[in-house]
Amino acid sequence: MSTTTTRRGPAREGRGSAAPSKGKPARPAPKPSSGGSAAHRSRAPRIPFVLLVLCLLGATLMGLLVLRSVVAQEAYAITSLQSQNRELSYQEQQLQDEVAHLENTDRIAEEAEDMGMEQGEAPLFLDPDNGEVIGGQGGAE
Repeated sequence: MSTTTTRRGPAREGRGSAAPSKGKPARPAPKPSSGGSAAHRSRAPRIPFVLLVLCLLGATLMGLLVLRSVVAQEAYAITSLQSQNRELSYQEQQLQDEVAHLENTDRIAEEAEDMGMEQGEAPLFLDPDNGEVIGGQGGAE
């Protein structure tokens, strides 16, 4: 007669084998519970990510605060320089008006007369060919 032997491999967990293999101790089956290790494993990587996002948000807010204060300070400096520029423009205009007044020939002539200066006679020119003196008729007398 023929004998047929069937060989069985090592028992796998979760297949419902009644007898564990003799060489290795059986592992206990995972316990299904709501607060099990699977939920704990999925939360663990999220904590560093959430902390990273919070740190980035905090750093962004601090950067914006510093940037805003620098912009406000620069705006104050710009306003100050604009008012200083306006004042210097007014002063330049006043000085130009004063120079224009001082360059007026009528004013110069009046001041010269007040100092005792007299207006000179018209210039005289000598014609070398004829030996005549030309000019001198429009002098002040």
